[in-house]
Amino acid sequence: MGKLFVISGDDDFSRKQRAREIIGELAGDPPEDNPALEIVSGDGGDAKDAVIAGRFLDALRTPPFLSDTKIVWLRHFSDLAPFCEAEPVDPYDGIIAFLSDPLPEELSVVIDGPGLDQRKSFARALKNAGAVLESKAAAKMTDRNYADSRRMAIEDFMRSSGKRIDRDAMQFLCEAVGGDAGVLANELEKLRCYVGMAPDITLADCREIVSRTPETISWEYTGAIVSGDVRRALRLAGIMLDAGEPEIKILAILSGEFQKMAQTRLAMAELGVKRPGPNTFSSLPQEVREKYPDNPLLKLHPYRAFKVCEGAARFSDGELAEKLTAIRDASRALVSGGGDRRIILEQLTLKLAAKNRK
Repeated sequence: MGKLFVISGDDDFSRKQRAREIIGELAGDPPEDNPALEIVSGDGGDAKDAVIAGRFLDALRTPPFLSDTKIVWLRHFSDLAPFCEAEPVDPYDGIIAFLSDPLPEELSVVIDGPGLDQRKSFARALKNAGAVLESKAAAKMTDRNYADSRRMAIEDFMRSSGKRIDRDAMQFLCEAVGGDAGVLANELEKLRCYVGMAPDITLADCREIVSRTPETISWEYTGAIVSGDVRRALRLAGIMLDAGEPEIKILAILSGEFQKMAQTRLAMAELGVKRPGPNTFSSLPQEVREKYPDNPLLKLHPYRAFKVCEGAARFSDGELAEKLTAIRDASRALVSGGGDRRIILEQLTLKLAAKNRK
């Protein structure tokens, strides 16, 4: 029986990387030099998906030429969803019929692309025919294991590169870069080259070289405000405004940050945490964990929980209330058109950060 591999999921980088790995195992390196390999390109060009699918079906039906075996790769197809429809049309139905039976011994097939619903009949038919199905899903910040998955990816890179990374630098990357594996890999490689022979990657290195996406800038902006770094907060506010970031969106980010700190103070009080340290949550008594299983701080990585508490501990309950009131007043001024929008945001930045200046 031949081999069939289908790699799907919304993590574009990881999906394509895995497909290339499988092709390398089947066809050697470089795979393009293997006469047994036929690549049906699903990316690039102006051909519609149905036309590309027709070429793939033709490749499946064509016997080996100049070789005893054949490898067919449907490379980076834009969307596998049409295969999952209740009544797929030609040529998708022909491909389904071909792949639903065990493949000829001499044939290996690799398909990669997003959109495969493993609950639908097409995926079940592939499994019944002996296919290997893999899903590469992009990590999302709402995922329960998001932080752990990002840390594992960063730690794997550090081991392979022989570098170490500060905990604050790792936290920056986890929160600012996002869940795209390709973006994370690119930023880590940039950092490796940037630090050169230095053994450690620091938070300062990340701030200097990591691409300034809206996520990284907003993360740095709120961090500067919480730490009382007025000059840096004003500079970052200017960067966001110059990049066209809506002022009302920046206010929403600030409001969310200070509301989160208020919730953190409540969670700290529940656990009896007054002066958090780097090891506070890793050494928290088991009886406390069992008593408050739903406490949000206990669902975070211990160092992340410490950093969240460290920021919240800078403010009293009264100060948090004052800052949320200042954000509300600035929002009203923006909505009513009562003044220059840039000045309103800069004045708010001063109010939020100046009282906590280092």
